[in-house]
Amino acid sequence: MKKIKGVLFDMDGLLLDTELVYCRTNIELSEKWGLEGYDAAHYLSELGKGEEQVYHSYFEDFPNTPAENIEGFFKETRASIAREFSEIGVPAKKGAVELLTYLNEQNIPCLIVSSNNRKPIDDLLRNGNLTHFFTDVISADDVTHAKPHPEIVEKAIERLGILPEEGLMLEDSLNGIRASHAAGVPVMMVPDLMQPEAEAKEKTIAIYPSLLEVLDAIKAQQ
Repeated sequence: MKKIKGVLFDMDGLLLDTELVYCRTNIELSEKWGLEGYDAAHYLSELGKGEEQVYHSYFEDFPNTPAENIEGFFKETRASIAREFSEIGVPAKKGAVELLTYLNEQNIPCLIVSSNNRKPIDDLLRNGNLTHFFTDVISADDVTHAKPHPEIVEKAIERLGILPEEGLMLEDSLNGIRASHAAGVPVMMVPDLMQPEAEAKEKTIAIYPSLLEVLDAIKAQQ
């Protein structure tokens, strides 16, 4: 890998401990709206997908649930999560602040590259006092195709004005890894709720238990 000239951060589950909030809220409200069998395993199938993809998947996965129930479930879960993100926020993942501080000290630009929408990203970064670490944010609002399509990663590299191999993507989901790999950007995985399988191991340059180990690896390469 070439000397790193920019680091791309996924947000949910990688930078911030948001996935547990999504999972808890979805499971709690699924019974109310009649999505029988919605559980943690089903939530894991949503990881790394854009909101539009997730929304349409509910109609396929719960064909016996009335459309108005699925719409109600989607709206209420998102509204509840948005309130929690806006009013309370969530903690940063282990090593996040240390890694971001080092990268800023080294004048290595950091970008958020997330399939989430821009408002929750801004709310979470603000509540976590992390906004100042990032030079830019690329969200689902900026692209046509969600991960695993490489568009969002390609756009981030374009914004940085560097070659794909000069960037580094940090991800926790397989769809994010697929997007980075397709864009030709080296990717490291820090697993969150989902542990790496064969494809993740094949398409990443390294897998670390936390962002602290990512920091050590980057220091060794600079």
